[in-house]
Amino acid sequence: MCPMQKVPEPWRKHSKALAGHLIARARGLLASEFVLMDSEGLEIGRLDIHGPTGAELKAGDAEARIERGGRSSYRMLSSGVEILASTGDATSPEITSQNRPYAAKLSLLRNTAEAGPAEPNPTIRIKGGLTNRNYEASFEPGDESSLPVALFLLYRLVSLRREAYRTG
Repeated sequence: MCPMQKVPEPWRKHSKALAGHLIARARGLLASEFVLMDSEGLEIGRLDIHGPTGAELKAGDAEARIERGGRSSYRMLSSGVEILASTGDATSPEITSQNRPYAAKLSLLRNTAEAGPAEPNPTIRIKGGLTNRNYEASFEPGDESSLPVALFLLYRLVSLRREAYRTG
């Protein structure tokens, strides 16, 4: 595996503009497409979830694709380069972005996710509503990898909860 590239400029620009806060609201009944909004409710992009196989992200001039690499691995590609990789258990994946590891924990029952470069102090938090249709994300705006990590955690949380309820 080649070393990860720097997060493309459009994602860094969005991270600063969002100032560490993102809202996601489901469009439609099946919640496969989410509108991404800033703290004032202005639409900044979309997350289109394709289930456990991946997702597409678009926010202005920033685009990314999340794809499954194997049974328990994922990667995020933007501008043709890999900006994030994830391996390991679904509820506690090991995430790497810009060659920096992030420890993550997802709670399907509570509909929450946390991650950070240092496990005791998570810097990225996702909190969802009961119906899997509304989410709030907070992240460290000074860390250029934190927005892609937050969006990846949002994707995994929604995807895993949907699969759990479908099989349950």
